[in-house]
Amino acid sequence: MNRKDAEALRAIRKSTLKSVKAKKNERLRQLKEQYEEQVREIKIQYDKNPERLRAKYAADDYARSERAKKRAARQIEKEQKMLANKSRLRKFSLTEEILSAIIHGLGAVLSIAATAILVWAAFRLAPENTRPVFISTFASTTGLMIVMYIMHTLHHAITAEDAKEVFERISHCFIYLVLGSAYTIFTLTTFQGKTAWILFGLVWALALIGIILSSVFGTKLYVASTIFYLLIGWAALVPIRQLYQNIPSLSFSRLIIGGLFYTVGYAFYLLRKIKYMHALGDLFMLCGTLYFFFALFYMVA
Repeated sequence: MNRKDAEALRAIRKSTLKSVKAKKNERLRQLKEQYEEQVREIKIQYDKNPERLRAKYAADDYARSERAKKRAARQIEKEQKMLANKSRLRKFSLTEEILSAIIHGLGAVLSIAATAILVWAAFRLAPENTRPVFISTFASTTGLMIVMYIMHTLHHAITAEDAKEVFERISHCFIYLVLGSAYTIFTLTTFQGKTAWILFGLVWALALIGIILSSVFGTKLYVASTIFYLLIGWAALVPIRQLYQNIPSLSFSRLIIGGLFYTVGYAFYLLRKIKYMHALGDLFMLCGTLYFFFALFYMVA
């Protein structure tokens, strides 16, 4: 048996199991309805006022039917909105998907290399009292980046629509985790005072809200997600004076340039209707990641 025959056999078996399960559930539903109908008839038969009870049951049936109709109408409206939202998002061509998969795959490889370099730099060059904080925060942030880029790569490389949707939602969740983790680095090593910790809490609160929204709604909130990313990413502007005074100038300049690359990348994402804009946005995001790595490196170098 060749591979195609095996796949066809699995598909038939899966379809058969679904059919059997559907038939079983339908038969159980019929038996439940018959049982409820018999119970009703017995109650009506022995009730003191059978006509009143029969009318009550009829009213209950009518109310249940109306609720079912309203639920069905809401579900249809919801599905129509979902289809309308999807239709507004242009499907990427095969070339675009390949380009984006290559760029994100390169991002994963560079993130692995950056993890090793940053952990080594923190271990060898950071002051002894802050060394554990730098090592742990660098490793966690770049580790999350590795997973994020892998999820993005799988999203663009896989052709099955359901799987693409799953990996896209996961990758968006990891973007929020990376943003929150990156801000944690500066909160624990650079920022000081109540304002910094309040901002730290707000950043993680926004990140958690973003993760929930991305998990539930996916691409329905495409523009809203971009706004969330930018709000979290540029939240460091609030204590920018502390940031400028407490980190090396090389680190500060790379951080600002990286933020600009990320922002331009998100701008290209919003131009999805134009061919290759998404892939170009991915390239800008990769450049932003490189500058972010250098910003972290110069914090300890």
